[in-house]
Amino acid sequence: MDSDTTVRDRTRLFARRLSRRMPADEKTRYAYKLLLPAAVMMAIVHFLPILWGMIISIMQIDATFVSRWYSAPFVGLENYARLLDFDSTVGSRFWFSLRQTTIFAIGTVVGSYSLGLASAVILDSDFRGSNVARILVLLPWISPAVVVLLVWRMMLLSDTGVVNNVLLSAGIIGEPIVWLIGANSIYSMILVNVWINFPWATIMLYAALKSIPGHLYEAARIDGAGRWGQFRHITLPQLKPISVVISLLLVLWSFINFTVPYVLLGQSPTRSGEVSMLFIYNYAFHNYAFGLGAAMSVVLFLFAMGIALVYYKYAVSGSFEGEGR
Repeated sequence: MDSDTTVRDRTRLFARRLSRRMPADEKTRYAYKLLLPAAVMMAIVHFLPILWGMIISIMQIDATFVSRWYSAPFVGLENYARLLDFDSTVGSRFWFSLRQTTIFAIGTVVGSYSLGLASAVILDSDFRGSNVARILVLLPWISPAVVVLLVWRMMLLSDTGVVNNVLLSAGIIGEPIVWLIGANSIYSMILVNVWINFPWATIMLYAALKSIPGHLYEAARIDGAGRWGQFRHITLPQLKPISVVISLLLVLWSFINFTVPYVLLGQSPTRSGEVSMLFIYNYAFHNYAFGLGAAMSVVLFLFAMGIALVYYKYAVSGSFEGEGR
């Protein structure tokens, strides 16, 4: 412990001396040098693929030009014009898939946050076996996604699935429900995605609950506030900053989620379960329409980023400004 303390003290002393000797502009350049490796990796992993997708979206790349894309004809905004033609097959199907993706995202956010908040409040209370419960609640999150989805796929089978057998035995339904085909497929995806994501929301909210000062609850109890009053006027306002961040991330993750619909519903789902990521994949690779598929990806990216920017402006930034005040 003494040696570790000595090393930390020497490091801090070196940092102070370096900070004093460096002019302000040199400190800025030094900071940029430290950030440069991370910025290069971000450009390689994120920005270059986005730029590449935008370039492909204005070219007519199909089976003829897939091996020599550089010679594919330039079509400008023609691919985007086809998507805006709501009377065409590809345009109507794409915008319907975007609608289904929005429903999928909203259902995921509402379900994951509600279940995560309930779990976090329960875990925050002291009860026998609370430590074991905190570990068990993480199992859906830490388990391999494909394994979880395959198990859910077997559970949701209409004839031999556990879900229908339990509902039939309890008398809740009179006949088996077809979960993975038809109109119920979107609700099946929401259910499974909530199951996978709610443990993450639980941990985030549980950590935020632990950071709420205890004297706020003591003052509320002195003023005569009950449990519901404390939860409404103290817990929820204190959780607002982390809540809006959780909601934003869940929305973005849902818009780019490919694993859940692909593994749960298969490569060719019915219309109700055809979210944008799955539709883009199927259309681009089955029809070798890579230029049009890239245009769909760009539209989906812009749509998700638009939601994120609006949400950040009116929810996230406002929450943190309110917390600062």
